[in-house]
Amino acid sequence: MNLTVFGAGSIGSLFAGRIAHSGYEISVVGRAPHITEIIKNGLRIIEQKQEILSHFHEKNLSTDFQHETISKDAILITTKAFDNRIVANSLANRISEENAIFILQNGMGNEEIFQKTFPNNPIFRAVTTEAAELIHPGIVRHIAFGKTSFGLISGLENGNGKKIQKIMNESGFNTKKTSDIQLRMWQKLLTNAVICPLAAILHVPNGRILEKPSIQRIYDAILKEGLALAQYNLPEADFSTTNDFILNVIEKTKDNRCSMLQDIEKGRRTEIDFLNGFIVRESRKIGIKSPVNAAIADLVRHIEKYPE
Repeated sequence: MNLTVFGAGSIGSLFAGRIAHSGYEISVVGRAPHITEIIKNGLRIIEQKQEILSHFHEKNLSTDFQHETISKDAILITTKAFDNRIVANSLANRISEENAIFILQNGMGNEEIFQKTFPNNPIFRAVTTEAAELIHPGIVRHIAFGKTSFGLISGLENGNGKKIQKIMNESGFNTKKTSDIQLRMWQKLLTNAVICPLAAILHVPNGRILEKPSIQRIYDAILKEGLALAQYNLPEADFSTTNDFILNVIEKTKDNRCSMLQDIEKGRRTEIDFLNGFIVRESRKIGIKSPVNAAIADLVRHIEKYPE
């Protein structure tokens, strides 16, 4: 199976680099400075106990979503969620119904544009607790090993899911298929909705967001509002361990500068509309109030628009 990674940011580069290093052919579409450096010197992944250097065929590296030589057996989507329409349009009429679309992104509702554009393709959602940071073009720091769960959300399983799982596990990622992917997605949403905006607003790594009691109260309020929405959508699901799950992620990724903080620092658009913004929009539809998430989303948007 040949894979294409759309979006060579921190997580996309981490997965692409390790998969390539395991001997699989993989194509990568990303930003020009990063891709240019990979063409010249390869992709370097810095880990605690080792460094991995992965090389790619130049024909499999591109900054163009319309690149004609991408591998099409399976598409791994790791772009920012707000780029999904561009990605979907670029793939329209270029892949067959057998090709799997594997969405590994933050946020909720990301899959809708792909389901509309590719109604018959097997589409998977995935969530991961792997933590990485793109520290320089061509160099990624793998900050924490985690777990990756995925599940089919539309289309028919044709064996591609098992193939992707095998490739990821052989590349060093603890990857499992799950029948409760919706629960995992909500847990990941709540985790990101708490960690990412607080880290971005405070300009601190994950491990420092709960240093002050006042921030703990905001953390609790964000989570309470998010849980109300999650429990409405999945009334039979057990969210009782969600807070423990989030605290465990904070501890394991305590040195990580989350993607939203990285985006703020680099003057880029964040995914706040797919995290806290999603909670606010969906809560409003069912008459649930979420004032703290609304305020947090507005504050992040303000920081985006008026950086220091």
